Amino acid sequence: MPRTLTLDEVSKHNSQSSCWVIIKDKVYDVTEFLPDHPGGAKIILKYAGKDATSAYEPIHPPDALDKHLPPEKHLGVLDTASASAIKEAAQNRPKTKDELRVEAAQASKPPLSRMLSLRDIEDVARQVLSYKAFAYYASAADDELSGHTLNPLDERHILTRNNV
Repeated sequence: MPRTLTLDEVSKHNSQSSCWVIIKDKVYDVTEFLPDHPGGAKIILKYAGKDATSAYEPIHPPDALDKHLPPEKHLGVLDTASASAIKEAAQNRPKTKDELRVEAAQASKPPLSRMLSLRDIEDVARQVLSYKAFAYYASAADDELSGHTLNPLDERHILTRNNV
């Protein structure tokens, strides 16, 4: 059974010498990973001892923590009261212009069945993803194959069967 930690415990680890972060109610010790983080240590330290979910999720693949952190750095889960407090604080904070734009775009996006090409899908993604998330995925940061140099060439080899 995973160890249960409180927000108070996690918040004590907020420095370069001891850096813990919360992502999706799970607690990770990222102290040793700081110098290796491709985006630099500064961005992680901004969230040291706090919930980093909103900054982490849009620009990291779901398995990044499993791939880059050994199991002993997966410290445990946040207790229910702390997790509820974080969720409540997130709901009560004012939304950014980008978040409002994404919400509106999500509400009016066309169904996937109406997108006829990869270009259509990319156009919708540009609207429904945050600016930061779209820039991340468009940069080929995940697989180094989705960059704009290869994509147009690859798209010519993909045929779709449209049901009209």
